Amino acid sequence: MTIPETVQEYSRRAAESFIQTAVFVDDRIYSSQTIRKDEIKKTIAPKMRKRVSKKANKGDEKPENVINDADGEDPAPDAYDIVNYFAKKQIVCSLYQPKKDAAVTPSSDIFPLCKAADVVVIDWDLYGDKGQKAKELADGLVKQAVEDVPEQLRLILIYTQELNLGAIANELYETIHSSIGDDFRPVEGEEGLVFHTKNSRIVVLGKPGRARVAEYQRFIIDEKELADIAVKEFSKLASGILHAATLLGLSMIRQNSRKVLSKFSAELDPAFLTHVAMCFPEEDASSHVIPLLVSEIEAVLEDALPSPLVTDAVLEDWCENVWKPAQHINEFLNEGDDAKEVGKAILTKGFIEPRKKFNKIPKIGGNSSTRKASKIFLQQAEDLANHKFSHLMSSRTFYGEVPRVLSLGTILYDNDGSRYLLCLQPVCDSVRVDGKRKFLFTELGVSEGISTGKATHVVFKQNRDTLELIYEPKSYFCVIEEFKATAGKRQVIAKSDDSGNLVFYDVSERTYEWIDQLKASHAQRAVELLASDLSRVGLTESEWLRSLNKK
Repeated sequence: MTIPETVQEYSRRAAESFIQTAVFVDDRIYSSQTIRKDEIKKTIAPKMRKRVSKKANKGDEKPENVINDADGEDPAPDAYDIVNYFAKKQIVCSLYQPKKDAAVTPSSDIFPLCKAADVVVIDWDLYGDKGQKAKELADGLVKQAVEDVPEQLRLILIYTQELNLGAIANELYETIHSSIGDDFRPVEGEEGLVFHTKNSRIVVLGKPGRARVAEYQRFIIDEKELADIAVKEFSKLASGILHAATLLGLSMIRQNSRKVLSKFSAELDPAFLTHVAMCFPEEDASSHVIPLLVSEIEAVLEDALPSPLVTDAVLEDWCENVWKPAQHINEFLNEGDDAKEVGKAILTKGFIEPRKKFNKIPKIGGNSSTRKASKIFLQQAEDLANHKFSHLMSSRTFYGEVPRVLSLGTILYDNDGSRYLLCLQPVCDSVRVDGKRKFLFTELGVSEGISTGKATHVVFKQNRDTLELIYEPKSYFCVIEEFKATAGKRQVIAKSDDSGNLVFYDVSERTYEWIDQLKASHAQRAVELLASDLSRVGLTESEWLRSLNKK
């Protein structure tokens, strides 16, 4: 696999390799007869209640420069062609014609099908209902993606023969905005016909053959173009370099799923069950399946993804066409220096070599200079992107309502002692807890601030405040607290308090708020550093000789 040379094409390639399923919802999929011109659904412009943008209401005006004059018949969608167009892109498209009185709520038959799909195409006027079911279905899918499965990306295309695309966009906006608020917003520069949330995108598209204002021309799509448009619009849900690279990785896992499954064939079950039996009662060996699966997925990514995953050409294109240098970058420029050229030099050669030509580029090393250098590509000087990326690399992500267990790497806040604690208890001593057990912690310092303080870990509290913590592996920062296992669980599990915070209670009922969970490798490094400090040898030697060996 070769990586394209532009960010836009990189995102499109990633989207095309990732998308696997689409659903096409229409009330005339199985119609064998065409509809006469005098039977075409009448266009009824809805009463406007709230404007999405200046562009969105253009459809209320009498078209002055129209395209696609209606003339002749409006055929029912060709089911074979629709499936075939998606199939050419290796996308399985399900055709769904709901019954006239069928519901589209989350408990309906159609909703689970659309929920499972990457792309959903919905005809606006189902059985002449003027968009009621289309709005309800789109609203339910967007709301579900926000509330229930925030990690799922979904594209919804509203496909209509109606004349007034702007009015349809306004109806969609009012319906969905009333459900999820400002998380749902219009996209600038898209004529008010495109909306998005963090993980969903809705586009209003017109069918050809109707008279519409010329500004909507690029939203008039023939059926044979739907698959291409689906890929193009889906790629805008993952338009960043890191996002696109992640989509590529996920698609490689999908493509190699059979190879991974073949490594865990049924013929290994006797050996695995023998392993499980031999580990009892000291250990639950069934938990070893997860590390096995992780190692195979890691092997797939290492072998299937191209290297480098992000090329110099993509980095330079990002600088040239995506990056908008902010005002604070001027402090790193001499008169005559071009910000984008400086950015390209740093991304393709690092910070050291470009300093020969652009001498105001900060050095890397030391707290102050590193913080200064890290701001160059930020949109704002105080942007928290570096903090978020640091947190992503070092902290475990929790998907769904997973219990928080007190174990190695857990970061707590001691409400009574006003201190942050990092749990250093070995994993094997955090399970199979019968009754009470003492846990080992070390105190974490709090950084002096974003501008000057050093940091070892970056965490986000439950109210999303950023917190920079400092870990110093010293024995005199260690503390021991005693906890009791949660009934029936043989582990210490956090509970929700009256404020909704996750807290642990020690044996004296003191509360410790759960803050974060480090990844295993980062937590193990903290243990190793403390062990190294504890293993120091104290001896008497010449002060002169000791001083010569100081670093």
